[in-house]
Amino acid sequence: MPIYKVDNKPFEGPHVLDEPPPFHEKLLSYGERPYWSPDGKRIAFIDKNYGDVCEMDFETRAVRNLTQGLGDHHSFLRVLFLPNGDYLLIGPKVFKDRHTSRHLESELWVMDKDAAAPPKPLGRRIAEGAAVSAIANRVAYAIHGGHDPRLGTMEDFECHVIDLAYGPDGAQVANDRTIYRSVEGRRPEPQDFRHGDTEVILAEYMGPRNRDSEWKTVTRGIDLRTLDVRTYIDEPMTHNECEGIFPDHEHICLESSCDELNQFPPFDLWKLKLDGSGRRVRMTRMFEHPPWRASNSNVSPDGRWLAFMVNTYTSEPGFGMGLGLMDLHAWEQSHFAQQWETPAERAALRKS
Repeated sequence: MPIYKVDNKPFEGPHVLDEPPPFHEKLLSYGERPYWSPDGKRIAFIDKNYGDVCEMDFETRAVRNLTQGLGDHHSFLRVLFLPNGDYLLIGPKVFKDRHTSRHLESELWVMDKDAAAPPKPLGRRIAEGAAVSAIANRVAYAIHGGHDPRLGTMEDFECHVIDLAYGPDGAQVANDRTIYRSVEGRRPEPQDFRHGDTEVILAEYMGPRNRDSEWKTVTRGIDLRTLDVRTYIDEPMTHNECEGIFPDHEHICLESSCDELNQFPPFDLWKLKLDGSGRRVRMTRMFEHPPWRASNSNVSPDGRWLAFMVNTYTSEPGFGMGLGLMDLHAWEQSHFAQQWETPAERAALRKS
């Protein structure tokens, strides 16, 4: 039976997706950060932390390694698709250590849709993840003072939107626009574009990194026409991180730790209404299966399926222990999908 680590102690037991909750199934017992292709026929993912980019054929479930044998770069953390079918990769050129390679030297790469040539760096360092447009070769991402000293320290952030243009040498950065600068104690991470690329949805981590006092993660939107900022969910001492937009652009997946006050990491993935009400409904049900948790989700282009990653409470953020699939159509027909709530309702329930 597999052995996992929880609180740095061995934990032996079946994989949570061997006997999955309703509407869930296992895709793989390994892998990280799944992402659907624009046609919904494939799921790209990272095989392991600082590893290779792989891809699953959704119909046959066959997996192939895309970057093995393509040059010397095998230290990727994330993979996304550009709308033209090319792959956008995130990771350092060389793995050094977990702090340096993730927070200081991770950068953007582009690999052609046939994976016929080694990934090419775009020359842009990046803080964590990125948002990719579904209608243009456009990317939003954040940097901090560790990437650009003019910003200050690693606690000082700036968000950019870049357009990619293709020439004889492949993808190049054509336009670069600064859309947001953080104030002290706020660390933004763009996640998705919506409404014809007129808005970028981002997660913003607020408060100390060690979470020993007031902290929270909120979901916000930046209007790219006016640069006005709107807050979609803001809950004290709670991690509410957006993770994969729905095709209607009116809802987004949410990693939420609302089950317990001052709890991190979150256990489950929720569906959040992007209207400022904070209305959400639980999708995955890992809170019933400790020590497992679901994270890093992505919705299929037709809105039928949710791909996600599983690991345990004490896993390093982004460290994958398998990929799961949720049938959103079946879930939507169930009573679970009707159990909407708001942060105010959750707070009132705690007081009662």
